[in-house]
Amino acid sequence: MGYPTGQYWMDGKDLYLVYGVTIESGSDDLLKFPKRKSSISHDWQDENGIDVDLSRVYFESRPVTLSCNLIVSTPEEFRIKYNAFIAMLVQPDLRRLELAEFGTSYYVYYSECPSFTRYTRIKIGINAGKVACKFQINLIEKNPTVDASNVFIITDDNRFLIT
Repeated sequence: MGYPTGQYWMDGKDLYLVYGVTIESGSDDLLKFPKRKSSISHDWQDENGIDVDLSRVYFESRPVTLSCNLIVSTPEEFRIKYNAFIAMLVQPDLRRLELAEFGTSYYVYYSECPSFTRYTRIKIGINAGKVACKFQINLIEKNPTVDASNVFIITDDNRFLIT
């Protein structure tokens, strides 16, 4: 098994190479459809149903929970990379999270660390002798967008119409 380089970046830095951080799970949260905000509507007393303005669509911010591991060779390296990762994560403004698998970027900010399992030396396996910890971070995608540039025309028999 090779090292997980080139998979996740934050602000242009490879999370594994720079911080020793791997993402175990949670990136699927970035693929979930964002929750739509309510549209302006009015319920007229003399008409059936409601009158809804559907001319514009807006979305709520999207929470993302990433399950992470920090794996390094020594306790000294742990302290350095752990502190560097936290310092980068909590900087003002948005962080650009890039995922190679999706080929896209998401602009997020740090919310909280709901769980953390302290660092310990790994005893068996490919990473035996290394120091590791496991934690989750909650991020918020402030302004989720839906790429509506790829609109497809479908014929009556459900075939894509290529123009």
